[in-house]
Amino acid sequence: MRAGAPLLLVLLALTPATVLAQGDASDAAIDQRIRASAEAAESLQGPLDGAWTLVGADGAAIYAFQFVDKPTGEQPEGVWRDLRRPRVPGDIGLVDMMVRNGGALNLSFIAADGAPPVMIVLRTGADGVWSGQLTEAGKTTTVTLRRG
Repeated sequence: MRAGAPLLLVLLALTPATVLAQGDASDAAIDQRIRASAEAAESLQGPLDGAWTLVGADGAAIYAFQFVDKPTGEQPEGVWRDLRRPRVPGDIGLVDMMVRNGGALNLSFIAADGAPPVMIVLRTGADGVWSGQLTEAGKTTTVTLRRG
């Protein structure tokens, strides 16, 4: 035990509970400020901002997206990665076209050199879930866009 440790224990034992509670109150105030800052930052972002995963009807992950959605009315932007392929450097790409119009969201991008564009057409339901169709290489699949 260090030389100052017994003195610290004595000071803690003699410190009124109200002083210790004030420390708890300042911790709560700090936590509240952090939450308020996070909420303020969220208010500067649109509803699509962040990480999303496109999954098939079977629940299997197909594409990962990271969207930037500004609440200024500009169209969102994004990047994608095919989750069905092994990760390699440079395996991400830009979403070439991303248009949100009310409850509709349309995306397209080129997933492979020489391949036709991948097209994703989604609609948001009353429950707020984005669902629709993925068309790639001439095949259409039912999909859902999930947060995270």
